[in-house]
Amino acid sequence: MQHDNDLIRLNELIAQLGGTVTGTHSMGPCGLLLEHLEAARRGLLGSMRGEYNMSLTQAKESVVCISDKRVRSETKSLLQSLLDRKQPAPEVAQPGSAR
Repeated sequence: MQHDNDLIRLNELIAQLGGTVTGTHSMGPCGLLLEHLEAARRGLLGSMRGEYNMSLTQAKESVVCISDKRVRSETKSLLQSLLDRKQPAPEVAQPGSAR
C-alpha cells in the first residue's frame, strides 16, 4: 500500500537525521527539518493531505541544514517524490446522495 510505503520512507528519513518517531529529536542544525518531517508524518497518518503536502514542501526547503551535498540532494529528491505521489482524496458525500 502506497500510504504505508510513504510512512516507512518518512520514518527512515526522520531516523537518519537523528530524530525519532516519538516526537523527540535533536535540536541540532536540522531541528527545523525534523519538525517539518514529523508534521508531514502526522498529516499522513491523519489523512490531512494539505498539511502533509505543506510540511513536505517546508521540509524540502529546509534541507540546506544537511552539510553533505550528496545526502542533501538525495533527501530533496525523496521529498519531491513523496510530493509527486497521488494520494487518494478522502471521500466526500455529495448533497442528495445516499450512503
